[in-house]
Amino acid sequence: MAAASYSRTRLFAPRDTVSAPSPPLSAVREKWSGWLLTGLFLVVAVLLFAAIYLTLPAQSHFWALVAIGILSLFFALGSYLMEAMSRDPTAQRSLAWGFFGMGFAVLLLTFGLGPSYAILSTVDALVSLTIVVVVLAISVALIAWRGRAVRAAQNQEVARAAWRQEPAPSALSYATARSPSVPSSAPPAPPAGNPPPPGRP
Repeated sequence: MAAASYSRTRLFAPRDTVSAPSPPLSAVREKWSGWLLTGLFLVVAVLLFAAIYLTLPAQSHFWALVAIGILSLFFALGSYLMEAMSRDPTAQRSLAWGFFGMGFAVLLLTFGLGPSYAILSTVDALVSLTIVVVVLAISVALIAWRGRAVRAAQNQEVARAAWRQEPAPSALSYATARSPSVPSSAPPAPPAGNPPPPGRP
């Protein structure tokens, strides 16, 4: 009797008491921290640039702009290296491109306008511009090489993912592929219903 009541209770138990499988948990990522650090780094860079420009006297503003341009290139390199420490390097990549463009733009304009303000001679300006353009070409070549390597790695990941999605071959198909095939020199089988050729039983 007790067993019957226990089985009846188990059969008519409400569905709420049955433990349902819990959904898979996913890792929570903080997206605001990278942008916040990038913003703080940008504020520090702007304050440093302003301090360099305002600290030097008016007759040294040319060299202050040169220092700001060179420092921008170092900041671009630092932002590029910071991409490896973030899962979503969008902010660091944008900051690196911004400092990269700012640094070369400031250097090109500063050296190009040097002879107009009687700070550099024409020869010195041309030599300085040549050095800046050579460094720019080397930087662009390295960026293109790095982008090609990243695209090649992404293409390998796509091919690897497609290979993983393919069904694994069974032992039967493997044995069939490894079995000896019929030799090509064997005569074809006669069609059904035709008499055998003369001379053969």
